[in-house]
Amino acid sequence: MAKPRSTEKRERIFQAGLRLFSHNGYTKTTIKDIANEAGVSFGTVFTYFQNKEELFNSCVTEPLEEFRDHILTTHETLDSMTYEMFVQLVGRHVDFFLEKEHYLRVVQYVIGQPERFPEMEVLDQFADDFMDFIQSVAKVGMKKGFLPEGNPEEIGYGYLAFLMGARLTFTDHANVQLTNAFKNQALRLFGAGITEG
Repeated sequence: MAKPRSTEKRERIFQAGLRLFSHNGYTKTTIKDIANEAGVSFGTVFTYFQNKEELFNSCVTEPLEEFRDHILTTHETLDSMTYEMFVQLVGRHVDFFLEKEHYLRVVQYVIGQPERFPEMEVLDQFADDFMDFIQSVAKVGMKKGFLPEGNPEEIGYGYLAFLMGARLTFTDHANVQLTNAFKNQALRLFGAGITEG
């Protein structure tokens, strides 16, 4: 079923804002630029967003729901996790982060200026939730013996930093070989073995 036109238009404006904020930052991005990028009139932007600040805030906070759905969940309960499920989870994380270049650049922009964007504590909360989840994954793997004993907190910090950096280090789209290398490196952070292919 096709999206209603109004939803479609809002999404075009949102995606244009995300791209431009990720490349130019908040200050250098104008509503006029966003309207041109989205293919809408200047006034149409204000139909969906009160001002540039509201659009920027939306660009930072709205994608977090999608992140929660993709990376803070498993198909089964953590207690039933097997090594194969763990490898699939890590692979899903790497794939998802590699897809989200524009969003992660906006997040880095905000993180780099916490005094300027104090309302963005929602990112801190997400990072805390992610850390809790990854530490739980690591503890289950250690308890079940498919991960070596280690410090779950250190693993969590290293893993999150790796996922963020993996996407931001490469400006082109990751190819299969590079994606597999990232997945293997992510597994090493947990002390796990390496997958093929």
